[in-house]
Amino acid sequence: MSRKKALYVGGCTATYHQLEPTVAPITSLLDEIGIDTTVTGIYHPNGDETYAGDYTALNATNLAGYDILVLFTTGRGRGEDVDAVLDFVRNGKSLIGIHCAADSFQDRQDYLRAIGGQFRTHPAPLDVAVEIVDAAHPVTAGVSAFTVHDELYLFKEYDPKNVHLLAQTTSFDDGAPIPVSWVREEGKGRIFYVSLGHMPPVMSDPNWRRLVQNGVNWTLDL
Repeated sequence: MSRKKALYVGGCTATYHQLEPTVAPITSLLDEIGIDTTVTGIYHPNGDETYAGDYTALNATNLAGYDILVLFTTGRGRGEDVDAVLDFVRNGKSLIGIHCAADSFQDRQDYLRAIGGQFRTHPAPLDVAVEIVDAAHPVTAGVSAFTVHDELYLFKEYDPKNVHLLAQTTSFDDGAPIPVSWVREEGKGRIFYVSLGHMPPVMSDPNWRRLVQNGVNWTLDL
């Protein structure tokens, strides 16, 4: 069986969501489950505010060559074709959103509904104790409750009826448990999202990696 192909698009014009530190952990976790990854996006070659690159890989012609799209994007107006992203998943492909994918393309309500929620704000980085809500779901198989030090997203445009919640936390008081990870279906395709992953070391946590790997396999219906 030929290996599946993923396109990983990430980075940010600011330095707080740099692409470079995430490349090794993301490509390795995908490689472990038999997926080849192409990486593109916005880079900070000097480690400062100077950046290069864009999101122009998010176009219909390019996406046609991939089975999976992984987003670690932030903001909008960097050459992306949001319609192509939505068509990609609605036509049966896989969309994986990590952390700032919920802080992307904010002018597109159809995208925000597809990804499942929109970033509202975040407290200072803290120890986030993740509670598994649905231990029977394939995405949480083998994933234990875990704690990571990370930036915790709080959401708006989040409708619990629009997603299947997998994990949450009460590590910060926002008036109710805070969703951390969920899945949903969009057209013929499937979407997995996890809000944690701002701090690169989080991407090395074994439970975080297992959750994402399971999420990828679920979107592929494996």
